[in-house]
Amino acid sequence: MSGRLHPTDAQAYWMSSKIPNDQFLLYCFETITPAVDVVDQLVSNARSVPELGIRFADAFGYPRTVPMTVGPHQVISHTLPEGTWTGCLRSVADLFASPVDPLETPWLLHLFGSVSGAPRCTGPALVAVLQVSHALADGRVASALARQLFGERDSSTPLHNPRGRFRPIEFVKQSRRAQALERTLAADTAAGLIPPQSPGREKIRVNVAPAGERSIRTVVRDRAELSGPGVTVTVGAITAVSIALTNYLRRCGDPVPELLGAEVTLGKSGPRRARNHFRNAGIDLYPGIVDPLERAKHISAALRERRARADHPAMAAQALASEMVPAVLLRWGIRQFDPAVIPDTVTGNTVVSSVNRGAADLTLGGGRVRFTAGFPALSPVMSLAHGIHGIGDVVTISATSSASAVDDPDVYAGLVHDAVDEMAARLGRPV
Repeated sequence: MSGRLHPTDAQAYWMSSKIPNDQFLLYCFETITPAVDVVDQLVSNARSVPELGIRFADAFGYPRTVPMTVGPHQVISHTLPEGTWTGCLRSVADLFASPVDPLETPWLLHLFGSVSGAPRCTGPALVAVLQVSHALADGRVASALARQLFGERDSSTPLHNPRGRFRPIEFVKQSRRAQALERTLAADTAAGLIPPQSPGREKIRVNVAPAGERSIRTVVRDRAELSGPGVTVTVGAITAVSIALTNYLRRCGDPVPELLGAEVTLGKSGPRRARNHFRNAGIDLYPGIVDPLERAKHISAALRERRARADHPAMAAQALASEMVPAVLLRWGIRQFDPAVIPDTVTGNTVVSSVNRGAADLTLGGGRVRFTAGFPALSPVMSLAHGIHGIGDVVTISATSSASAVDDPDVYAGLVHDAVDEMAARLGRPV
């Protein structure tokens, strides 16, 4: 399964040397089966998934994907010193310090067996964590790959219209079209037909470089506690994050900016042309609105506005023109990027990524999946990131942080739990 890497994915690959961007997808299964007993089955499953049988190879121009032999070295069984859920989270957080090398393997699967005290489990749990290079998959593709690892078939997301060789005439044509549509976008924005670009946000205490201990926490709740009429799971969870972050700043004695915001991921419209098929956008979190449902209503409207702008033809034209850029120019631009240069403002004060991972019908070692979670990467100006991941009727809000931004992650997780309680009470759900 060889081929030239799409420019979007090549950019993620090259940028990983500046800012590590591995994703960590966690699945918790309730079972007494030891981790070592499922390694062979998982290796066999992985060998049947074409997208897991490739690695990257540097080449003149854009990198290529080349076949890779899947083996037991990619499924790692870990021993937990404590054997507890808290110890498991600590061990998973330690994995952030060892990103994968896509030239060797773009993914690894980590297993933690006999975990006690895991959410939604009355007995021992087997926790599986898929570590995957962002160049191989975005959140949706990675979730589809994980489902196949645990036995599901035909859940992969096919790619359409992969990029061909660089053609100067096509590059000029697409660039001119993008420029013309950019003028149309400006005119539509001025006329009020399209929402304006989201403003930059002033930095707060979590908009610092990650330093000190890396921590992850999970808030595992019922889907019904976050959704209701006019409130999707994503909107309900973002509202809970908004409430928690607002209360965290107040607890620290910090002022809460009027334009407190989040950087959210939006799936691109149109056919998938790359493994990474999304864009980022900034939305307001409306900290001044006390009522959770009213805040949720405004957040939902903000997401619709970002979607309307993202779906303007100018955005697709810009993306298509970017595909025509010669590799040497794109790589030169990435080499000029200096992560030590800190911007005056940020797109969002925290990152929120949301993915529905399907039905809760996955099994491992004879045990059924109880919940799933995900941990987005941190960046030089982002030391608090959130994941929203649902499977079946259970939704997990995860928080990834560093000590430089959140000195007590348990306190912050408690604030998220309290915020979900507020949402559930306002939705009329029993907590």
